[in-house]
Amino acid sequence: MNYPVWDLPMGSGVLIAVVATLHVFVSHFAVGGGLWLVVTEARARRAGDVQLLQFVKDHSRFFMLLTLVFGAISGVGIWATIGLISPQATSALIHAYVWGWAIEWVFFFIEIAAALVYYYGWERLDARTHLIVGWIYFSAAFLSLIVINGIITFMLTPGGWLENQEFWTGFFNPTYWPSAVVRTFAGVAIAGMFTLLSSAGLAKETFRRRVTLWNAGWAVAGVLGVIFGAQWYKHSIAVWQENG
Repeated sequence: MNYPVWDLPMGSGVLIAVVATLHVFVSHFAVGGGLWLVVTEARARRAGDVQLLQFVKDHSRFFMLLTLVFGAISGVGIWATIGLISPQATSALIHAYVWGWAIEWVFFFIEIAAALVYYYGWERLDARTHLIVGWIYFSAAFLSLIVINGIITFMLTPGGWLENQEFWTGFFNPTYWPSAVVRTFAGVAIAGMFTLLSSAGLAKETFRRRVTLWNAGWAVAGVLGVIFGAQWYKHSIAVWQENG
């Protein structure tokens, strides 16, 4: 290590990209998948669909292990990686948005607690309480995304923050809203894709066809939303570059 820079044969940027891409993929699934769980559970309970309810229950185990275990580890991996590769930039980002990070960590703590209660509460909680816990999980996960989105987009398009260095000016920067749309719908699309993978292992019967169509609808809706958001994002970047 050549302090204060950590040189890597593969390139430091490549390492950050690998770790961050894996984490972002799973973290977006944590948002979209959480919404899928609670919406699909509510649908199954209203219809008295025992098969669909069991499918949701089985999928929740995979969801919890992937998002809580791998998601948490890869999130720590991002901090370790950027801290070693670019300590000065990491320190500057933390100091500029320390309260933003603190808020996000609170939401993440609620997210973890709610996910554990949701999974272990299938046989212990009544239906209404279980659904409430599911909505608490999704709300915390979505709010975590909303906070992180402001900090991530600030890194690319700081906007008026360069002049006044005010928290909210940088947070609600030129690409904040289109990025929020892209990330939200990306989560929905990934949830649909993961549940399509889960349903592929079901026996070839009417239920498999029914649940596949339901999951495919999530994937298609998510992709369409991402396309719309990406066009808006592209336009926002162009405007930022022109004005910058």
